[in-house]
Amino acid sequence: MERQRLFGGRTGNDVLLLYNLRKCYGGFSKKNTAVENISLGIPRGECFGLLGTNGAGKSTTFKMLTGDIIPSAGRAVIRTPTGSEMDILSASSEGILIGYCPQQDALDELLTGWEHLYYYCTLRGIPKQNIH
Repeated sequence: MERQRLFGGRTGNDVLLLYNLRKCYGGFSKKNTAVENISLGIPRGECFGLLGTNGAGKSTTFKMLTGDIIPSAGRAVIRTPTGSEMDILSASSEGILIGYCPQQDALDELLTGWEHLYYYCTLRGIPKQNIH
């Protein structure tokens, strides 16, 4: 149903679009497919998550969206506030950043919420004057 909506072009309110996103690991002899052709659209203002068993590809999908790893195939597109579409791999160079909160080991209990945000912004190279 979602795939039909997406490929049918009914994505007017979506800001994040994934088209047959795929990630494979491994060398010449054996390939392990972590994410197999995920396609979906996320509407503006929506908070979303992915559910699945261990090894289903949830973290790998989010790492592709944040630019931490490059997809093996497919594409992810961000629709900007002006309505133009931009490949997710070039989004950070345009000042568009995506983040996510992983299930485990994401937060240090000794840091406040603000300190966590500051820390991760610094890791991503966001200038101090832009962190507020």
